[in-house]
Amino acid sequence: MDTRALLSLATVVETGSFSRAARSLGFTQSAVSQHIAGLEKTAGTPLLTRRPTVAPTPAGREFLRHARQILAHEQAARAAVARVTGRDANAPVSVAVTPGTEHLVPVTGRLAAVVVDDAAAAAAALTSGRADVAVVDGIAAPGDPLPGSGPDLVVRVVAEAPVGALLPADHPLAGREGLDLATLTDARWLDTSGTACSTSDLSSAARLRLRRGATYTGTSAETVAALVRAGHGLHAAPATTGAPAGLAIVPLAAPRLVHRIEVRVHAPTRAAVLAVADAVGTAR
Repeated sequence: MDTRALLSLATVVETGSFSRAARSLGFTQSAVSQHIAGLEKTAGTPLLTRRPTVAPTPAGREFLRHARQILAHEQAARAAVARVTGRDANAPVSVAVTPGTEHLVPVTGRLAAVVVDDAAAAAAALTSGRADVAVVDGIAAPGDPLPGSGPDLVVRVVAEAPVGALLPADHPLAGREGLDLATLTDARWLDTSGTACSTSDLSSAARLRLRRGATYTGTSAETVAALVRAGHGLHAAPATTGAPAGLAIVPLAAPRLVHRIEVRVHAPTRAAVLAVADAVGTAR
């Protein structure tokens, strides 16, 4: 199957237009139309509606899901060949990081890009070859890998700390030595997904459903602290860090969870990539 045609399909869906997709890809609009027509002939059914808007049909959505996987595998294969043959030996290094780890990225060396995204996207960028180094953080049971690791990756733990509950200093449980998370399922938790120790990660790792309070879609630790201080919900935090003013961090005694920061690279990889990976977490 022609991967150019698959790329045309994905780009048409992303841009919502044959003409915009053609400009984005550097193809003619006629070529994009021919690509889509060929895929529809192969599939034996329309993959896109043309009017009133360009959008995938139900069959098109399912076809596109597989098409994106094929494109990702092709990109990963090209990146793997470049690593093995040394064709990219002198290329600058691209780094994918999570919001909670970007402060650890070294700024020396030849950098092509530092892209900030969630942990799943950062891991996928490394797998596909869009990034040479991934720096991710997340919550897991002690000894368990963070999601997105793999057998062909070299993983270095940059930091690891027990997870605690971030509470207002005057909260009735703020003076405890440890907490059972199961006793806090009726408490309100900030609804976060992009922060370090996000509530979505905590709930998933603990396999507990937590009652959600105010939603926060940002990544600022200062804003999280202000929201907790104002009573909009509890949050999780590494228990070894000092609590912000007006707050307390009480370690979770059950379940035992850790917040971990990892740097990942492919094995084998080039010297410039290893240099950047080794420098993650050092002082700028």
